[in-house]
Amino acid sequence: MANNSKNRYYVKNTASAAFEDITTKFDGVAILKVTGFASKGKPINIYTAQWNDSQAEDFLITTLGRNNNPVVIRANVDIDITFIVRKKYATVQTGFNVLSTHDSFVNFMTNTDVWLKSAYLGNKYAHCVCLKEYKPTTVNLERGDNSYVMGTITLHTLDAPTT
Repeated sequence: MANNSKNRYYVKNTASAAFEDITTKFDGVAILKVTGFASKGKPINIYTAQWNDSQAEDFLITTLGRNNNPVVIRANVDIDITFIVRKKYATVQTGFNVLSTHDSFVNFMTNTDVWLKSAYLGNKYAHCVCLKEYKPTTVNLERGDNSYVMGTITLHTLDAPTT
């Protein structure tokens, strides 16, 4: 079966490295869903107050830009990557090991900071780090060619996604 996530999501773990297709770097991994990549965090430098005699609120944006104009700073967001590791998504079928491929992918994504790029969003990329625990959502092993592991990794963006 074809891996529909091929040529869609890319990773690297050093700033100077070239991005690599996840499905090539980790043969047998298919990305099922990525959420949060296009999200904007809540503003963190705006303060408001409403008084009991008016519907209008007073507000203050505390950060000024180059031309002394107010600039809204937003909290960095989380990106959730839901994936599956299964033999039918691998290009090399002989000797494929679901668990070792899963562990290699998870270790790469969680043991250091990474850059994640999406072809769906015009090659927008984000510098991220995993700040949350990871545990697989489904583990079905010892089922021959039907063995698979599914999971969701949550990565926290260290800067706003950019192109």
